Amino acid sequence: MNREEFLRQLEQLLSGISEEERADAMAFYRSYFEDAGAENEPLILEELESPQKVAERSEERRVGK
Repeated sequence: MNREEFLRQLEQLLSGISEEERADAMAFYRSYFEDAGAENEPLILEELESPQKVAERSEERRVGK
């Protein structure tokens, strides 16, 4: 999986939250990848584990508000 596939899947998984929350989350993760640089993409993908894990953590944080 590469960055674009990860972000595409993440966006689909976040479809159940508000447009504003989804846009904020996607902006955060796009920026996270960009700040790390292309050479660190494999490390970021490993760190984040999977789009499913990120979506689950996002939902946990959202519900915990």
